[in-house]
Amino acid sequence: MIKRVLFILLVISSVGLASSHEDIGNLTEYAEKLSLVENYDGAGVLYNKIALHHSNASDWNNASKYHVLAALNFTVAGDYESAAASYRLAGDCCTGQKECDNALGYYELARENYRKNDPDYDDSWIDMKVRECREKSLISGLVIFGILIGMLKFSSKAAFGMGFSKLSSKEILAVASIYLVVPLLICALISVADDTLYEAINTIFGMGFAFGVFQMTLAISLLVLGFYTVKKWNRTKKDVSRRTFLLMALPCPVSLATIFLTCAFLVIAGMGALKAGLLVGGIFFSTIIVITTVLRRTRFSKKPSNLGSMMIFFGLLYLLSILLVPAYLPVSEMEILIGGFPVSDMIPGCLFILAMTSIGFVRGRIRIANRSK
Repeated sequence: MIKRVLFILLVISSVGLASSHEDIGNLTEYAEKLSLVENYDGAGVLYNKIALHHSNASDWNNASKYHVLAALNFTVAGDYESAAASYRLAGDCCTGQKECDNALGYYELARENYRKNDPDYDDSWIDMKVRECREKSLISGLVIFGILIGMLKFSSKAAFGMGFSKLSSKEILAVASIYLVVPLLICALISVADDTLYEAINTIFGMGFAFGVFQMTLAISLLVLGFYTVKKWNRTKKDVSRRTFLLMALPCPVSLATIFLTCAFLVIAGMGALKAGLLVGGIFFSTIIVITTVLRRTRFSKKPSNLGSMMIFFGLLYLLSILLVPAYLPVSEMEILIGGFPVSDMIPGCLFILAMTSIGFVRGRIRIANRSK
């Protein structure tokens, strides 16, 4: 009796240590000692407390591991209700990692233990949980894919800006290194952010309209400076690309927000902060180096007018992005009904596009023929 009371006091003191963020290794040793003396209920309670500590730190892998240990101890003790609850918590941790199959396995173990106490137990929640997990996994994958595409857009913008400007290899390497270091710094901040990370993500998503306005400003600036670069070179042969290329090469707030969201989603998905930073920074760095190297080794002319043309292209691309992403605009909140229309109404528009394309092709061939004479 005295021994049991002592171990209960040990559990209580261990819980106090967990709540005050003491060394988890010591708590694990206490739980193992409880199991050795066959105090399985106490060990299960302590393992769940350790798992809760890891859950609060978003360490879902260790959290599920200790919930399973708690469930095993509760099963040996004959406390099937607590064992089922622990297996269910382990499954919830797996859904946090988007590991839906593992979550289903733990949910089925939870159902088996619940039915040992209640044969008529309603397990309809399992299908709902697994379906939600798979939907979130798909959505998260699409979000990360979309953000990666955005990263390629920003990195290619910087690469083309430097590829068509007269920069030395050291200058290109210096700018590319900025895109390598920035994600690493962001991931270092994310690793110590804890709960403030989710607040930061919500804040960024809440600023969608502001980012849209800034992207429109950037698009207009690219168009204006692009036309200015082309005009200066074609009329006066004056090279202003050493100044105008900066708008293409240096990171803007929208690209920084894209880098942050990509790093954040990768860390939340379970990737280490260092690996996420290296992956994101590596994509930017390698894209810039590869594109600039290809441009330098091909026959593309390095005239400033080509840089201006690329600035105009990316300016139009940014404007198109704003039109295609309703999150930037209040259009997503409107109720818009699009009625059907006959295919015949599309024929005049298609013929107009075809005619303009043909005229442009013929004029291009005539110019080439005149130059060859």
